[in-house]
Amino acid sequence: MPVGTLDVAFFRDDIGIRAVAPVGPTEVPDVTGRVVVLVDDVLYTGRTVRAALDALGELGRPRSVQLAVLVDRGHRELPIRADFVGKNLPTKTVEDVRVRLSDVDGGVDCVEIWGPPPGGGGGEVMKHLLSVDDLGGRAGAEEILDRSESFLEVTRRDIPKVPALRGRTVASLFYEDSTRTRLSFETAAKRLSADTMTFAVSTSSVKKGESLRDTARTIEALGVDAIVVRHSSAGAPHRICSWTGASVVNAGDGRHEHPTQALLDAFTLRRHRGPSLDGCRITIVGDVRNSRVARSNVGLFDLLGCDLTLCGPPTLMPECLDGWPVRVSYDLDDALSEADVVYLLRIQRERIGQSLLPSIREYASRWGLTADRAARLKPDTLVMHPGPMNRGVEIADEVADSAASLVTEQVANGVAVRMAVLYSLLGSGGPVV
Repeated sequence: MPVGTLDVAFFRDDIGIRAVAPVGPTEVPDVTGRVVVLVDDVLYTGRTVRAALDALGELGRPRSVQLAVLVDRGHRELPIRADFVGKNLPTKTVEDVRVRLSDVDGGVDCVEIWGPPPGGGGGEVMKHLLSVDDLGGRAGAEEILDRSESFLEVTRRDIPKVPALRGRTVASLFYEDSTRTRLSFETAAKRLSADTMTFAVSTSSVKKGESLRDTARTIEALGVDAIVVRHSSAGAPHRICSWTGASVVNAGDGRHEHPTQALLDAFTLRRHRGPSLDGCRITIVGDVRNSRVARSNVGLFDLLGCDLTLCGPPTLMPECLDGWPVRVSYDLDDALSEADVVYLLRIQRERIGQSLLPSIREYASRWGLTADRAARLKPDTLVMHPGPMNRGVEIADEVADSAASLVTEQVANGVAVRMAVLYSLLGSGGPVV
């Protein structure tokens, strides 16, 4: 008899009021036209079973569905009855039933009834994502990255959509131009079945003099649950947090931070180097002074145990590097010799003064990743760029399109990572650490 596993976490209708369950793979044989027996450990409210029926509906149309449970504890919220029950066990609603099983070759099976934990339990809940510090340390960051793997599997389905945020609304509040980040967040929200609102400065009341505060409060009054903010002024997302009750995600604020870019970069690297990035030697090249991506990446990569080097013109390095866990080099050829990853930053012409860079041609010659420099890299060195790329300046055409380049993969992974972020903020209020 074929046996499979079915993860129903994203199909639950009580997803906003319960803790995030561990997410695993769905591996189910073809169910169309067949009798399917759902097996669960404990039947309680019936919501898990209904979620399983919804999940099965995405995989095919069974001839019939039967339910087998090891323990039926009562307290039904939905009219669901099991076809096969191992044990009927009346319990109190404040108690927690845990079933422990051994293999058929020996040992003792048991059912444990647990009372409520002292103080109600639960860890710190992530309300906003404004910087890498909000992730809750290495454990919190790795939890988001692990959850992103599950959402990456969702994005590869024939119908890449789950109802995890059905009934929620996510607004995009972008005061700066964006292609990848804005579309990535909107795609992520829609694949979670959330409603979306898109704010465009060029067609908004900002042109009539409306302040950031009034705009944020107007959007909140429309009933949004989360606001994704990009602004040219550092700290703008933090101010919006103090004006609204919605969750706020920083999609880039001035020269400050861009935490979801750091997360998708780390996620992409883990898919090539394994779940641990300890000891990975990363060289970040370019306009570090004006780069919010560099600041978030340094924070997250250091948290994950990477060895970091910054390289670029002295005029494009931060005014002060005290406390930065990095080495600094002004010689690109020397900095590339042992790099496992070369991370190239865009030359931000909109933020660079004329006095900081003699010419684009000189920059490309001294700090651009040319084809000749790429040929001298280690065979397994990876090349990354947050986009948009200035081809022929930070990176040569042939390098950008080479097998070592992860640029397109970074964009694709951004959807899964931002799905994980939105789900962590709005899906359950589950613990981050």
